[in-house]
Amino acid sequence: MIRAQTVVARTPSALLTSLDRFHLQSKAKGGTLLFALAAPSDALSVITSHLKSHFPRHIGCLSSPLPAYYSHIMCAVALLDGITFRSTIAGRADPQVGRWHAARHSSTQQLPAAQSNIFGEFNGDLGRVNWEDIWDRSAMPAQNMIPVELRMARPEDVTSFLYFSDKAPEGIARALKATFPHSHELGFLASSTPFITGRPVTLFHDGEIYSDGAIGIALQLSLGHPSLKVEFPGLVDLTPDLQITSSEGNLILTVDNGNPTRLLLAAMNKHGLDIRGALLKDDEFYVGVMGDGQVDRLHPITSGDPSRGTIALGTMSAPPPGSIIRMLYLPQRDEVNLNSGPTLENTSISLIATPDSFGDGRPSSVLENDVLVIDGIFIAGSENGFILRRGTKEEGWTCTLPGGQASLRWT
Repeated sequence: MIRAQTVVARTPSALLTSLDRFHLQSKAKGGTLLFALAAPSDALSVITSHLKSHFPRHIGCLSSPLPAYYSHIMCAVALLDGITFRSTIAGRADPQVGRWHAARHSSTQQLPAAQSNIFGEFNGDLGRVNWEDIWDRSAMPAQNMIPVELRMARPEDVTSFLYFSDKAPEGIARALKATFPHSHELGFLASSTPFITGRPVTLFHDGEIYSDGAIGIALQLSLGHPSLKVEFPGLVDLTPDLQITSSEGNLILTVDNGNPTRLLLAAMNKHGLDIRGALLKDDEFYVGVMGDGQVDRLHPITSGDPSRGTIALGTMSAPPPGSIIRMLYLPQRDEVNLNSGPTLENTSISLIATPDSFGDGRPSSVLENDVLVIDGIFIAGSENGFILRRGTKEEGWTCTLPGGQASLRWT
């Protein structure tokens, strides 16, 4: 890390003045500019042109404003040394509830060639099929599609990856895990921009603009070893620690050898939550995977079936049997509290999952001056969340909890 800064401004001109100052102070240091910009559509052209003229080597994206400053312009910038890359590896479609059971019983589903070959090996005996293996093999080509810019990099020299992605980062995440298993990985799922730029997402890379895929940078040993931490503010425990006793695909089948959906309903009733009507609203209930006594990984509950007992998660793979979990609840909140103050001794890249909307009538924070500069920290938000992986301890997973924050920090 060379330098980082987050700028909040009332007007485009105030932001440009601050960016000019950042450029002058960084002119002799080189590196690649990382930026995330949240601004009105009529200001985007002048701001992005300014950034590109000052920093021809850059990777960036359009982001969401943070709740406290949603009526202002925000631009997070950082100068980094590393290997930049562009990825076009496709990710997976959103997981479908019950996908794993449907696959067993459907005889008409068209399968990729790799999966068809697996079925041939068993001569029609579906009872012997390892379904996890089948779905993994369907994505295997991604492991051989590492971006060309990274093919000469030695895995032992890369400490971490930072990238901006569309809403399907599974392809690049799988490829990085396969080739650089010991590296950290932090991906920012860029904000949706169909009504701003006409693109699903808007990514910038050395003068080019992209609507899909990913762009990023591989950080090497010369920058030291950063830590990657994640925070989940505002969650309320519904249950004590529980053990998953069976799971498959994105489904939790049993917890403590019992019915997980009925256990969740009982916990909701105990906490006085309304369980009538639409039981599980989007992203209000979660399964937290525990590590060292605290929530280490988080997955939204997308549906539950009291009769069958299964709980479906918004992830490609539910935690395996033996995992210790808690069921959690996110109360309705008018605002999201964010730790966005200066970092003083440490420089960090912080990515935040922001709410889909900020409600009506709540005023944005008022700046005392035309511009607020938060030095030492790159902080950006997106309603699409972020994806992270901490070395070999886990697979990449996505966080969309409003206020959830991941930080790559240099000490």
